[in-house]
Amino acid sequence: MRKAISALVAIMMTFAVFLPQQAQAASVIRIYIDGALLQTDQNPVIVNGRTLVPLRGIFEALNASVMWDQKTQTVTAFKRGTTVSLTIGDRTATIDQQTTQLDTPAQIINGRTVVPVRFVSEALGEEVTWDPKTQTVIIATSLDEVAAVSNVSVALENLYSDGRDMKISFAPPSDQTDVRHYRIMVVKAEKASSFDLTKAKKVRSSNYTTVSVNNASRSTALSSQSKDVDGELIRANQAYRVFVMTVGSESYALSKSSASIVITGSPAAGAATQVTMSDVSDYGDGRDVLVSFAKAQPDANVSGYRVMIVKSKDASKFTLAVANAVTSDYYVTVSKGNSSTLSAMFGSAARDVSGELIKNGETYTAFVLSLSQNAVASLNRLSAPSNSVTLANAVSVPVITSVADVGNHGDGRDLRVSFKKAADESRISGYRMFVVRSADAGSFTLAEAAKVSSGRHYDVSKTGSDMNVTLPSGMRDVKGNAVTNGVSYRVFAMGVANAPMYSNALSAPSSAITLSSANTVEAATSISVSDVGDANNGQDLRVSFRKASGENNINHYRIFVVKDANANSFHLGTANAITDPSYYTIAYKTGGDLSLQLLTGARDVNGALIQNGVKYRVFVMSVGDGIYWGTNALSSASAAITLTNNSVSPATNVTVNDVNDTGTGQDLRVSFVKAADESRVQHYRIFVVRSGNAGSFTLPTANAISNPELFTVVFKTGGDLSQALSSQARDVNGAYIQNGVSYRVFVLSVGGGSYNGTNALSSASPEITLSNQTAVAAVKNVKAVVKGTNGDPSDIEVSFSMSETEYAVRDYRAIVVPAAAADTYTLADANRAVSNGNYVLIQKLGRDISQRLTATLKDSDGQAIRSGDRYRVFVLATANGNASPALSSPSDDIVSIGQRTVPAPEVQNVAAEQGAGPMNLIVSFTNSNEVGVAHYAVLLVRDSDGGLTESMANGFYSAGNYTRVDRTARSAVLTGASVDVNGAPLAYNTPYKVYVLTIADGAAATVNKLAASAASVTLREI
Repeated sequence: MRKAISALVAIMMTFAVFLPQQAQAASVIRIYIDGALLQTDQNPVIVNGRTLVPLRGIFEALNASVMWDQKTQTVTAFKRGTTVSLTIGDRTATIDQQTTQLDTPAQIINGRTVVPVRFVSEALGEEVTWDPKTQTVIIATSLDEVAAVSNVSVALENLYSDGRDMKISFAPPSDQTDVRHYRIMVVKAEKASSFDLTKAKKVRSSNYTTVSVNNASRSTALSSQSKDVDGELIRANQAYRVFVMTVGSESYALSKSSASIVITGSPAAGAATQVTMSDVSDYGDGRDVLVSFAKAQPDANVSGYRVMIVKSKDASKFTLAVANAVTSDYYVTVSKGNSSTLSAMFGSAARDVSGELIKNGETYTAFVLSLSQNAVASLNRLSAPSNSVTLANAVSVPVITSVADVGNHGDGRDLRVSFKKAADESRISGYRMFVVRSADAGSFTLAEAAKVSSGRHYDVSKTGSDMNVTLPSGMRDVKGNAVTNGVSYRVFAMGVANAPMYSNALSAPSSAITLSSANTVEAATSISVSDVGDANNGQDLRVSFRKASGENNINHYRIFVVKDANANSFHLGTANAITDPSYYTIAYKTGGDLSLQLLTGARDVNGALIQNGVKYRVFVMSVGDGIYWGTNALSSASAAITLTNNSVSPATNVTVNDVNDTGTGQDLRVSFVKAADESRVQHYRIFVVRSGNAGSFTLPTANAISNPELFTVVFKTGGDLSQALSSQARDVNGAYIQNGVSYRVFVLSVGGGSYNGTNALSSASPEITLSNQTAVAAVKNVKAVVKGTNGDPSDIEVSFSMSETEYAVRDYRAIVVPAAAADTYTLADANRAVSNGNYVLIQKLGRDISQRLTATLKDSDGQAIRSGDRYRVFVLATANGNASPALSSPSDDIVSIGQRTVPAPEVQNVAAEQGAGPMNLIVSFTNSNEVGVAHYAVLLVRDSDGGLTESMANGFYSAGNYTRVDRTARSAVLTGASVDVNGAPLAYNTPYKVYVLTIADGAAATVNKLAASAASVTLREI
């Protein structure tokens, strides 16, 4: 057929000599390939009697792969195993490495490389004819036939009950030169007998599996989404046969079918039941969660279980598919074991399926995924959801250790309550004291405590220590009655939760107490203590207190120093039992409040000398006088105190330098002069503080930072110190140290031994802002390839290897430079192009880059990038800091964008019918879009000549065998003077197909467009 068309074109070209309208065209050399006119960006020329054509146009038209070597000026083409090479100006060429002589060599004319068309075509196995009358080259290409595969077979696994159970193997044909790929098609067995090549070519791409030529010798596993040719998912218990279609560049071949196969499938795992979730602890994380469930029955197909925690708001959307996709970090695995009931505990780092840590205040639901023993996700089964649980922590319970009558006021001031603080005070805001009549104490619960109105309880702030609380004068019991003498009471202490997620906690009742007026000695109050020296003995301790409200019955006061661990058990009876005067200090009345410094030899109540590093509390006992001797009264305890030496000296002369270019703490070196006396210094801590916060960074601020990630430890050497920080160093806010941020640095001298806690802070260093100083390395391997047909710079794809110093690179900028200027293009030129906006910004990716340019980009001189002009591409790497940018070498390839290819609009509804007159054929069509239309050509083709392709239509149009229809018209009347595409007049009793070719105007549209033919029509004699 192709050679017949080529012959037909030759006849038309000869006939065209005699047509007046073709006379001018006859002087132009035309090339037809299989009847289609070869369009090139430069007309063919004749040199020494040989026709030369642009190399890329002829090679691409012959479906040959082409490679250009700029250095050797050599073009090499490949097609069907044949390799042809020509060098510019060389009269020899090679065909499969065999040398042959050329009459005329390949050469460059008007900036285009042109090659001899006959030599190229025949070397690639095509037939070439020259018509000197019409100056026409006619090329007929050979058809590339492909062969069918053999030995199609299917291996079954029967695990998944879908396409994954099928592995297809086949033997590819021995010659795969013209094979593009293979298509595996699964056909229901009952339809296989009627499945042929025609049907195979119509199968949609979603209903077959493509196999590349390189993988043809390997077995191909289908997927869970694989479908048969009818578009249905492959499933179990359906008989199938498999075909393989060979797809060539110009032909197809269908294999014989495989044997019939049936996927039998595998049983699914059973689902777990009775899933229950419980809050079993108070860690505030995954350790609080216990999930129990009944394992699947039967569980023969179950290999194990996965327990997953889901936010209850998302539970309705948690499906088997979602559960199968959950990563191993977000579930707990449970072996199936022998017990019918299983459970799962979670760790502190456990997360729900969204990846968030399990925490208090969130409502969760548990699911259990049963795993198929075949490790097939589709055969897993998901349980029903558990109950919903909101995790919350109970507040630790305070414990009342004693209640005492300590006054003679006849009101709440006489009642002192001692209690142990809650074990964990992080969840409470303070304590609430309730006085309950003993008769009602048995029914006083946490719920009753919550109902007690203000004014009927007493709130106490937490101190971090166990407490001794004397109630106020206006204290009332929980029923609103004033606390008074003669009534038996019990006292409760309640820890008050500091957040809604926690609940309050009520102590057990105290022992019963009845206040009376028998105690006539009153206690001192407001005991305070302070560290006032560095003698490491009692001299360092000053005790101050408020005298008893009535001192008439008091002889003197005794000051008792008690180790903090023993303070809760120190009460009036204990104090009265201490008779050795060296175990307390006497303070005589002055009529006012008292403050005194203890003596060098002062001891605690256990007889040990008072010293640094021991935690103490202080009590004051009012000692009765005269008839009140023995009726003493004991104060509440002071706050805790630990004596220390406060004489650690600070580091000085803190300086900072930028010493590297990593963009991390490694760039920062801190130097300082050691403390004047290092004997009390254990080590130093370097704190990096943002300059805006340095004014408020004080010694207490530094002491409060305990996270070792927020400072750098430097140990003493006996000399001044200089330390470069690590790459993981952070500032005191927890942010990694980085370029572009202004910092100041402080050094903390940390006391050791008996000076532990008596730290000293240096002054701030000068400000420093890190930046990169290293020169940026240029990118390498810059390539530019034309990959589009838009006719603008977006057709060009630029690729390159990233800079070896990308850590110092801010971004990259691609610059297109005219090829003539590329050899002398400099960094200064590139900087100028960037300042003028003539570049494309490319963000760094941490890897090599490939990116298309933008359609509106201009070249380095600000000129439009034009079709046909030649360019090279440079890449400029810009720096993060103050370093200079770096310019790459130019791209290896010289790029030239092509003309924009825009088809003319295609007409619709082409129709043909016999008219009323003799030899009268009416052709009509519609077209709503006239943009890019020059006119229309109506083409008649005899049914016996077969169909018409767009390239053939263009050839017949060029031959003049058509009927012209103006741009605004939509119909034409063909008569006896009209001709078909072969130039024969319109005839009766001959079936025709009628086509309409839209002719492009060359501006808005650049190529013609052929519409589908009308139904066959035959003119009958009337």
